[in-house]
Amino acid sequence: MIQPAETTSKSTRKSTSDPTSTIPLTLLESRAVDVRDPDALLGRVAQTFPLNAFLEGPQAHGFFHRSGVIHVGGVAVSCSRHSPLEIGFDDADLATLTLPLSGEARVETDGQTLRLQGGPMAAYLPGAAFTASTGTFEEVMICLDRGRLAATASLLEGTARDPRRHLPRFESAQVVDGSPSGRQAELLRHLHLALQMLDAPLLGPVGGLAAPQLEDLLYRLVAALVCPETIRGIDGALPEAHRDRPFDELLEWIRAHLHVPITVSELSRRSAYSLRNLQYLFQRRFGCSPMQWVKRQRLEAVHRDLQRAQPGETVATIARRHGFVQMSSFAASFRRHYGIAPSLLLRRSRIDAG
Repeated sequence: MIQPAETTSKSTRKSTSDPTSTIPLTLLESRAVDVRDPDALLGRVAQTFPLNAFLEGPQAHGFFHRSGVIHVGGVAVSCSRHSPLEIGFDDADLATLTLPLSGEARVETDGQTLRLQGGPMAAYLPGAAFTASTGTFEEVMICLDRGRLAATASLLEGTARDPRRHLPRFESAQVVDGSPSGRQAELLRHLHLALQMLDAPLLGPVGGLAAPQLEDLLYRLVAALVCPETIRGIDGALPEAHRDRPFDELLEWIRAHLHVPITVSELSRRSAYSLRNLQYLFQRRFGCSPMQWVKRQRLEAVHRDLQRAQPGETVATIARRHGFVQMSSFAASFRRHYGIAPSLLLRRSRIDAG
């Protein structure tokens, strides 16, 4: 490991503060940690990333680094703002998507130079060694598994039976420019909206950050940004009515697994239909999206079990049996769908049976 350069010694640092160091982070401010000592930051970063070089840049107001980190399932998301620095990393197992929020940076990796600046853009780094040189800079970094990104791209395109098809696209660095209007601009906008959910205080009661849908959404958005051709539209080869057996088998699998978390990407993987084809097929047959249909099946299963509840069973135990986690949200959905509170239906069923 290359040790930090001597220019980080305390004797060369100014004691005054950079005004930007006190500005709240755009994301994850509630988790923000301030580091004012470059040596402390060096140790903190090296615990997580394969750091091989660190050099504090010339500081007019003193060194600062403010960052917040959160994990969404297996995805790590960080937001940081820091004074100028140069930093280098060795090869890593995970890929990184960087969203520059303010300032400028230059990244050197595998013979390429990527220039980043605050605005509608992103830089995808596949995990190869890189160095970065920045001014005062704020960015969001999303760390993801390359193999899962490639598999997700295959799901989006409808080639789920060959998840390695898109792997080469996720093994090279690239910049995504979202300044022109178009599909990638929309994807970047939706990615920023999804990241704002990380600060939503009400996520806890509805499954929290462990809810698989949020992790799945991040993978789909990043995969589409890196491989935009996978979402050009519904595949031409939609199954005819007499060839809907895979779809019927998928419906049976859903009915048998209402008790476990289900995501639209899981449905795509199991059926080998692209996500857009799934949306089309569910809309054509049921007039709703795949996840809306899953919810309907769960409500119907709860409705049946409430009508034949065993002694000692409660609304909560029956609802959880069929995949509902947040009881107040479930009760409201049940009342809208059946026009009766689940607790009242349970009481009536017991009176009728008794």
